[in-house]
Amino acid sequence: MTDTGERLRDLWNELLDRPEGAEDLDFFSLGGQSLIATRLIGRIAEEFGVRLRLRDVFDHPTLSGLSALVAAAREHARETGERIVADAPADGPVRLVHTPSRPYSAPLAPLQEQFWKVERTLPEAAFFNQVMRVDLSGNLDPRLLMSALRGAVRRHDVLHATLEETPDGPRQTVRPDFTVPVRQREYGDLDEASREEVIRRAAKAEARLPFDLVREIPLRLRVLRFTATRSAVLVVTHHIAFDGWSRNQLVADVAAQYRARVEGTALPEPLPFTYTDFAAWAVSHRAAGGMDASRAYWLERLAAPYPDLRLPGALDGDDTYQSATHPVTVPASALASVSRLARRESTTDFTILLAVFLLAVACRSGARETMAAIQVANRRWPGAQALVGLFANTLVLRVPVDTADPFETYLRAVRSALLEAFDHQDVPLEEVVDALRERDGIDPADLLQVGFALQESWVPETPVPGGFLRQASGLAVGDDQELDPSTFGLTMELRVDGPMLSGYVTYKADRYPPEVIEALVTTFDGILRTVTGEPRTAVGTLVAEQAAL
Repeated sequence: MTDTGERLRDLWNELLDRPEGAEDLDFFSLGGQSLIATRLIGRIAEEFGVRLRLRDVFDHPTLSGLSALVAAAREHARETGERIVADAPADGPVRLVHTPSRPYSAPLAPLQEQFWKVERTLPEAAFFNQVMRVDLSGNLDPRLLMSALRGAVRRHDVLHATLEETPDGPRQTVRPDFTVPVRQREYGDLDEASREEVIRRAAKAEARLPFDLVREIPLRLRVLRFTATRSAVLVVTHHIAFDGWSRNQLVADVAAQYRARVEGTALPEPLPFTYTDFAAWAVSHRAAGGMDASRAYWLERLAAPYPDLRLPGALDGDDTYQSATHPVTVPASALASVSRLARRESTTDFTILLAVFLLAVACRSGARETMAAIQVANRRWPGAQALVGLFANTLVLRVPVDTADPFETYLRAVRSALLEAFDHQDVPLEEVVDALRERDGIDPADLLQVGFALQESWVPETPVPGGFLRQASGLAVGDDQELDPSTFGLTMELRVDGPMLSGYVTYKADRYPPEVIEALVTTFDGILRTVTGEPRTAVGTLVAEQAAL
């Protein structure tokens, strides 16, 4: 095996959590998913200095195939000085030098700008609040734990920045002398049901309390103490500084900072660059035309007209942005069937579940084109995966429905559309929507009708000296929660929950009665059972079967 092959094998085994000897199996057989592929691409960029696309991992799913591609990319770069993938992010962020004790300013990243526009329009709303619950257990030192949290926040400058409008546009000012707002309360040793109710009420209250981003940093804590060895911490963040990927990273950083303080060991190595360094680079990259090709792709791909995806039984009237939820479960047996089909089709569980969801909406709405928004991590730059900040972007997929095609043909069309979209993920969706509205006069609600997400599982427990930090799932948006005005009419969000998937359909309560969403979930379940058993079933047959229910 070549040097490139040996080094890539180590990454392969580490990220797929497989011992040596599993290299002969392909990426999908080893449980590879899009997020793992994203991490693999980032690590390859750091280790070998070449940038690949998600499509490259999907089309070269074996270790030998990927090794050959990386070796060819390195040789190409040596001979020409060019990157093998022309539309991969050029250059990338670098760390800027700042005086540690003085505030410093940076522009907002393109993704942040879109959140800021809504925030300035509706400053009293709490659309973008995110509540992460972390349970603490064991004999932990509260003083050192708070010091560790402050160390982690200091490490990620976007978490201790305030925002302001300037003549040159919105800016974020990093405050070295920041204070993390903390509310604490003792509740005593409650039984489990009472404890969970206290946490639920506190989380709901925090989700409704807006941030003042001009005066406050985009993070605060609420600590609920039950016994000397049991507490729950609600980490409340604003989406302008924090995305789903950031959750595990923040917990990992707090744990590392706490270990260093307890054990007297060295603090974590400095980051290669910070989020505000990335923001400064992203603005320059856009100004230099680095996003032009992707913007042109989306303006063509998302041109009107759009399919009408309203479900039968939808209500007329104005949106009040209030939500409701309906539970969704994919049992272990069904998920195992999904994984088997994914391996056969050289694709991911996500792709199959998305295809089934799209067809369920098409069945219920009668549309002959499927369309849904998905979220992507968008952390393709070396070093970005270690950062807390807003990188996640939303992409809108469009796939026509031919009722004569078997499901497996439709699935391959969804796979192709996904990989094509991933190649153009750097332009914020809101920028594309604004351009389409100006050019074509579209109503964004016609484009952003439904969404789908399969979230990575929570890291179950992070050990620290004397105890554990444990992220707890289950904090859904909930009924009567305020929604962002750009939120889709309905979104199915699933999360890995042991051997199964669990989640919710979150929907606008003034648009859909509960029974309409229940019928959609029933249709989703029925199509999933059918196509995982017989993927050659015609799409038209699926539509007819579900219409007859």
